[in-house]
Amino acid sequence: MSEPEQTDRHQLQTLILGVASVAGVILLVIGTMLVAPILNRFGFLHFPLGFYLVAQGLFIVIIVAAFLFVKYQDRLDLRREGGEETP
Repeated sequence: MSEPEQTDRHQLQTLILGVASVAGVILLVIGTMLVAPILNRFGFLHFPLGFYLVAQGLFIVIIVAAFLFVKYQDRLDLRREGGEETP
């Protein structure tokens, strides 16, 4: 594969990874906010569970998603540098 084709493929893979990561986090945030009023019936550490998930849980999930994005982006970059074409 020529260099421009490799660059285009790498950029496309990076775009797909970025969009999937952001879309996943947004869907999780929206889903948690929709379910939070139902979860507020239960408590956790003397806080309503829905409130706790929105305040603390989503923050943790966003941090984990950022680390996963970096991990998979690093794999894409290493694969491009090494010239490997394994999925």
